[in-house]
Amino acid sequence: MKFSVGDPVYIKSNQEEGVILEIVDKNTAKVKSGKAIYHVFFEDLDHPYLNWFLNQNKLKKQSNLYIDNIQSEKKTNRQSVLPFGVYMVFFPQYKIDEFDEVIDRVKIYFYNETPKDFTFCYSAKNKNETFFEIENQLLPNSEFYIHDIAFENIANSPIFQYKFFETKQPALETESFITLKPKKLYDYIDKIKYDNHAFFSICLFDEIKPKPIETIIHDDINLKKISNKQDSHFNFSHILNKSKYEIDLHIEKLVKNAHKLGPSEKMNIQLKEFESALELASVTHQRSIVFIHGVGKGTLKEAIHKILSIKKQTKSIKTYVNNYDTRYGYGATEVFF
Repeated sequence: MKFSVGDPVYIKSNQEEGVILEIVDKNTAKVKSGKAIYHVFFEDLDHPYLNWFLNQNKLKKQSNLYIDNIQSEKKTNRQSVLPFGVYMVFFPQYKIDEFDEVIDRVKIYFYNETPKDFTFCYSAKNKNETFFEIENQLLPNSEFYIHDIAFENIANSPIFQYKFFETKQPALETESFITLKPKKLYDYIDKIKYDNHAFFSICLFDEIKPKPIETIIHDDINLKKISNKQDSHFNFSHILNKSKYEIDLHIEKLVKNAHKLGPSEKMNIQLKEFESALELASVTHQRSIVFIHGVGKGTLKEAIHKILSIKKQTKSIKTYVNNYDTRYGYGATEVFF
């Protein structure tokens, strides 16, 4: 379906009508709807005549709802927009503020540029309060509209948590989260403006690899076997020497060339080290262990405290504290068993 500048159009994803202001590239156009200006894929546009005929051009109000079940999108045979993988895609939506074009809100999508079918769980949090949740299916080579978020809210560094697993092989799963810091957000926006692109994207994964057998390995020692009380003849002396009472989780203490890693890669390494050391301390019956996470933006501390909160509920640990200490300030958390 071909479109030209000045054509009236119907935006299928949000059921709004508008007019094409500019053909951005072969895949997208700039569309004005009321006072808002959108960057929209051509496949999300339609001519509005049928909609006029059916008298269905009323806007559907959107709100931050908790959605348990939304009908899955139909399969599409579209060409890939991004390289192989699954992405979180952000479309800034513009409005005219006096004489300037400013960002009003951001549309968020999942893009599946693989031939696999995924089921996902997603939530968005701001200041530890969940304002949006959804569980649904992401079909092969398709996109899924998730929700809109006001620009001032996305600039406040919300946390986008996700979990994906292959629909046909539920054992294959991956989960993590994304936090867009203001500087990074504005870097993305400056780049797409400079390149005249409609969106920026973050790759979540290219494939889900099978998890190892559910035993925790630390320095080639099977901790699950060690913790088995029946294995009373096991010599603990060499593993006790490996246990530590203080773990520095600053990324430069864990890996070389940390500057080459992205934020999510760094976080994954830090959390793996944290969980491995915590398990080892538990198995070797330590009274406590200190994790040095630093102060910074508090992202690592927040993730660690979330894990510890769950472990405290399941009585895997007694408690944990983040009190002021002359050595670390507030940059360390002590865990008690």
